[in-house]
Amino acid sequence: MAAALIVGLVTVVASGATIHRTYRWCFQGRQFSLTHGFPSERYRYFQALPRIISHTQYSIYVTNPQDDGELASLIRELEEVAQTANLNVWEKLNLIVAFVQSIPYTPEEEEYARYPLETLIDQKGDCEDTSVLAAAILQQMGYPVVLLVFLEEKHIAVGISVLPPTPGNYCFYQVGGRNYYYLETTCAGWKIGVIPEGYTSAPEIVALTQKSLGQSLPQAFCFGEQVPVLDTYFLRSR
Repeated sequence: MAAALIVGLVTVVASGATIHRTYRWCFQGRQFSLTHGFPSERYRYFQALPRIISHTQYSIYVTNPQDDGELASLIRELEEVAQTANLNVWEKLNLIVAFVQSIPYTPEEEEYARYPLETLIDQKGDCEDTSVLAAAILQQMGYPVVLLVFLEEKHIAVGISVLPPTPGNYCFYQVGGRNYYYLETTCAGWKIGVIPEGYTSAPEIVALTQKSLGQSLPQAFCFGEQVPVLDTYFLRSR
């Protein structure tokens, strides 16, 4: 029997063991689509968890290991989409960024941070929701990430430690000897390292711990090959 699960103003009907969602997004002028099934019981699990109000503890939303398997499965399907499209490593990363950016932005009257599976299933969220989702996906893929909290502007974004393959005037923040490039998650088209006008204050940076299925060391992506490195992280296009 179908169970109606209430999420704020959203009602998700979970019929059976799986909730299916179809995503459509644009990247490099091409249209992409993906249909993925999520376990209903995992959705109910995250719905029942208490909400963390303080942004300083938002790492809990990103690093909860109970969605590792579901995120890993989704990432594999996204990587298959990238491989079918013959995308290089940098393009694959940006394809997945575009996937997250395509989730409709929905402002909330009350702060209600969603876990990654909630945002994926609800198919909507505000800046904190999509930033948590992007950070969880990217960290699962092995990228060092942080959350960037702009208190003055009431905005949250992601910082990702990569080296863009082409020179440019990029926005980044130095943390622990790494450069974390700004990543906007709330609207399609924003490239890594490009910050929208208006976010001029110095953000608070929320560190994230590595997830259980993620890599124990940062990975260097070079021409499609992954090589573990201790203190550097770089990415080059093919």
